Amino acid sequence: MKFFNLLLCAAGVSAVTTACDENLIGNSIIETGSHLIVDSAYTISGESVENSKIQSRTISQLLGKLYAEEYGSLQSDFVTEFMPGTEIDTAGVTVNDIDSIKLHFLMPMGSYTGDSITPMRVSVYKLNKNLPYPIYSDFDPSGYYSKDDMLGATTYTMTMLGQTDSLYTYNSSTGSYVYYRAVDIKLPIQLGRSFFNEYLTNPASYQDPEVFKQFFPGIYATTSYGDGRVINISGTQINLYYKKKTVNDEGNDTIINQVGQYYGVSPEVVTNNNIRLKPSESIKSMISEGNVIVQAPAGYEAKINLPVSKLLDKYYELSESGQTVLNQVTFTVPAHEITNDKKIGAPTYLLFLKSSEKDKFFADKKVTDGVNYIYATYNSAEETYTFQIRGYVKQFIDENKEATADDETISLVPVDISFEQSQNSYYYQQTEAKVLTVTPLVSTPSMARIDIAKAKIVATFSKKDFQ
Repeated sequence: MKFFNLLLCAAGVSAVTTACDENLIGNSIIETGSHLIVDSAYTISGESVENSKIQSRTISQLLGKLYAEEYGSLQSDFVTEFMPGTEIDTAGVTVNDIDSIKLHFLMPMGSYTGDSITPMRVSVYKLNKNLPYPIYSDFDPSGYYSKDDMLGATTYTMTMLGQTDSLYTYNSSTGSYVYYRAVDIKLPIQLGRSFFNEYLTNPASYQDPEVFKQFFPGIYATTSYGDGRVINISGTQINLYYKKKTVNDEGNDTIINQVGQYYGVSPEVVTNNNIRLKPSESIKSMISEGNVIVQAPAGYEAKINLPVSKLLDKYYELSESGQTVLNQVTFTVPAHEITNDKKIGAPTYLLFLKSSEKDKFFADKKVTDGVNYIYATYNSAEETYTFQIRGYVKQFIDENKEATADDETISLVPVDISFEQSQNSYYYQQTEAKVLTVTPLVSTPSMARIDIAKAKIVATFSKKDFQ
């Protein structure tokens, strides 16, 4: 009988290795059922935090004045330097051929909040000294210009009346046209001629914006008349208009009119939105009652307590009785638009990151990475933001470290995001969206009420139980 038992044990080796000797091998090697475990028993708390001083780090410029009873009052103007072109046209052109010079603001149609037909006046002044750096949204430009140095002004609306059909671009990624509204301000002819002479006598100014700003520090643009609208300027440039003499094949002189787009706002130069936001009493009341409000620009962000330790405890608890993998962690935040008469909606994007790293993130021009810096897009149909935070939680497992209070203190910040898009070679379709820039939201007024009591974390684990 003993011999028969030995044979039986040997025959079973191919099915379960050394299963006859439990004392030698132990339970951990023998796996049985594989299954999914979904856990959502987590509590999230949070509060609104004032964020009235931001470093926007964007070339978008917010201009105008707006009041909404539910939102508050917003006023924004801006200061900016200019990046010069490395070369300008001098062949057949003299300083006396400079006809005019204009400041050119370009806004995508619809990129405004408020009344489109209200006339508003923008006045532009020359800066009399260089801008500081770093520079923030609470910057006071009063010591950097003189009212005697006004370069020009114009009154404008946001309707398409009087606009040419040429103000559009073709977006190859989406297969559609983007239409623009332009506002031009005529500047003194002496300024245009001084630009031309500077290129002739000191070409180094056009090779380095640090040198150019010593010659021309920049401009301050502000609303001098009207209210009820703020606009988002996506492009700012100074155009030089001139006459150029050419010689045709017959040897005859020909004079043609030309325009040079030689000076523009770019990421390499300092530009800043000077934002003055006074939140409404209704916003303040909601916050005092315990509601979590996000408001932009330079308003409020959300600071939450994320139970990372509880998520790790669950993972290690499951690991004690089986091989466990963290498959997915979703963090869903209900967010409701606040009714108002200016159609101010919820922020398009919220950025998830540790509160202690927020300032450095923007100062260093970082972008999202899916681990420590994660963005979510507002779902207006479901009224939610959903963050995929598996990477953030998993790094603690991979590095075998505990989550501290700092790791669990998270900010949800309204942001503007720009993307690099590509297209399918056979038909127009967005096939890839790479994040290029992430900046605090200044492109448009926004606000939302976050229902923190209904915020939800759902963690999904795969597990193979030990016998």
